[in-house]
Amino acid sequence: MYDYLILTEKTSEFDQFVQALGGETGFFNNHSYKLVHARGHLLELDDPENQVMPSLAAKFKKWNLENIPWNLHDFSWKKVPKRNKKTKKTDRQVLSLLKEIKAASNNAEAIVIATDTDATTGEGELLAWEIINYIGWHGPVYREYHADESPAAIQEAMKNLHDVSNQDKDGWFVKGNTRNRWDYGSMQLTEAATLLVQNAGYYVKVINEGRLKSVAISLIYQRLLAIKNYVKRPFYEIKFKDNQGFIYARKVDKNDEETIKQIRHLDKEGAIEESKNYQSPTPVTVDSKQLKSQIPHTFTDLTKLDGTLSHKGYSSSMIQNVYQVMYQKYKFLSYPRSDDRTVTPAQFDELVKNRNQIANLVGIDPNLLTHLTPRKELVKKSATHGANRPGSKVPRSLDEIREIFKTKKEQDCAVDIYTQVAVCALAILGENYEYYQVKAHLTKYPDFVCSYTQPANYNYRIILQGQTSLPAKKPDPGTMARGFIYCGANPKPAWPTKKWLYGRLNSYKYSIGTPATQQSTISSISDPNENSYLLTANKEKLNLTQQGLMAALIAQDTYIASPQVTVQLFQLMQAVGEFKVKPEAVLATLDQVISHDLPVMVKNVDLIKQTIPLPKKKDPKDYVDFEYQGKTIHFKKIWGKHTFTNAELQALSQGESITFKYGRKSITGRLGPKKFRGKTYIIFIPDFDKSNKKK
Repeated sequence: MYDYLILTEKTSEFDQFVQALGGETGFFNNHSYKLVHARGHLLELDDPENQVMPSLAAKFKKWNLENIPWNLHDFSWKKVPKRNKKTKKTDRQVLSLLKEIKAASNNAEAIVIATDTDATTGEGELLAWEIINYIGWHGPVYREYHADESPAAIQEAMKNLHDVSNQDKDGWFVKGNTRNRWDYGSMQLTEAATLLVQNAGYYVKVINEGRLKSVAISLIYQRLLAIKNYVKRPFYEIKFKDNQGFIYARKVDKNDEETIKQIRHLDKEGAIEESKNYQSPTPVTVDSKQLKSQIPHTFTDLTKLDGTLSHKGYSSSMIQNVYQVMYQKYKFLSYPRSDDRTVTPAQFDELVKNRNQIANLVGIDPNLLTHLTPRKELVKKSATHGANRPGSKVPRSLDEIREIFKTKKEQDCAVDIYTQVAVCALAILGENYEYYQVKAHLTKYPDFVCSYTQPANYNYRIILQGQTSLPAKKPDPGTMARGFIYCGANPKPAWPTKKWLYGRLNSYKYSIGTPATQQSTISSISDPNENSYLLTANKEKLNLTQQGLMAALIAQDTYIASPQVTVQLFQLMQAVGEFKVKPEAVLATLDQVISHDLPVMVKNVDLIKQTIPLPKKKDPKDYVDFEYQGKTIHFKKIWGKHTFTNAELQALSQGESITFKYGRKSITGRLGPKKFRGKTYIIFIPDFDKSNKKK
């Protein structure tokens, strides 16, 4: 027997606890213990038909619009071991881990939850309680709250355990569980959207909707629509330029339409007429020149990495996977999915200790790393994982990082990720950026103002940006300014990019999802092999697939796609964790969302029809079934504008190559496998190297 069975979230945390406590089993603080680990979530909510009484199961077995909205009071909220997404079979490794934890619990006096301390989402608490409930544990449960992953922090946390034996009084669990059930219930919207689109005559497998997915694709759709509908509207405005090149203009709020109309003329003649009211040249008065400083809030995260490196052609999933390998297997980087924006004193000390080695590795002058005392804004006692930064092990060279991966693109991606993370972290060891805030106005016309920053000492920005990308040095304002007619126009919206999207998702008071969740979601919906393939990512540029466009169109004006509603829901989740709102009240909001969104989606089907032509119905005459390599395949007889003859079909079925005239070309090819969205199809594959070029 041992006093504590300590449950960690994954193998990496297991290893950290082994190091901190002195082994997988042993004694610490006068208590015997044994360590076990999960692998993230080991359990998931069962399918809807298995959550209700047998008499209701048939209603949920097959998607049906008449069954929406669901009555969530009918649900048992039963959890089952996680299954493989493709095969739907229970994951054997999951079963093995659950069996191991169950067996270990038989010899324990109490369980200690040592999963991630996710104050924002409660995810770590949820996955621990899922396991505890599944194995049928009814004894004491304690919680350790480690401030970070250092041995000292873990040891301190294990000396100060908190009794959380009543899960209904564990705020983080209540929060995480409520969110988990809300998201599960929101599957109704995916069901409704899919059925409505299919019933309209479109061939789609699934139209995904969800709190983060719907907001993201709606933001992209609105931006694409703004680009499509953009009409340039020129205007003419009086401005002044001084003898140092600085511009003086009237500042006006973008929503103050009356003032804008007065100062921006639709024709040049109107501006010329107004210019007669001003003396030119006219003297300049300098109002102030104030020295200011800026501390380096430079830590990066998965969304910033994804947005910054996407122009190099790395997919979101590659960035996610490459980072994970460098963290989990080699300790070259810190925990990737952190949403911390600060580090702990121990993590800061580690960065200071390794600074010269890391700087030499990524091409930073170590002499710039002079701020070796922690800033209170960047270093806090409790930061759990801490902001993304170089790991405890520093590579000997960048080539050591490259050797981890097989393909050149992965190697380049790994080096770019490490360099970006390292540079951003090292920048906090630079001195503050210092600059002058300069303000001036036209002496006779004080409404015309100029304000700019004048760099004084670049300091940390040299580390972050390098010598070639720094803001230019600027002179003091001139003494006289001359008037001119400025021709401007309403700006054309820029094309949506990953950097732009992440910025929008984080622009609200409460970000829509943590950085890790945002990046993981974008990775999933931009993967061609996933059912939820909603986005295409051409380097940094985003666009909607046809499936994504349908999902965006049908979600227009819905609550599920509203950033404001999502933020309100997040606030409710936080209130649940603080026991200010009951979970039932939050789940009741799901009924409100469904009741509002379902009729809106029905109406939006017409919007889809107006935007996307209905596909032609499949003609059975266009297909033929024949044997190919021992299997019967359903093969389309038409390739482009060519219809295969019976002789060609016979040759193809036997694995032979065929050649046929196609316009002014000859096309040669044979049957072969083609993977699409996770499935393999047998199609005609042309060999363009053998085909004749256009004559």
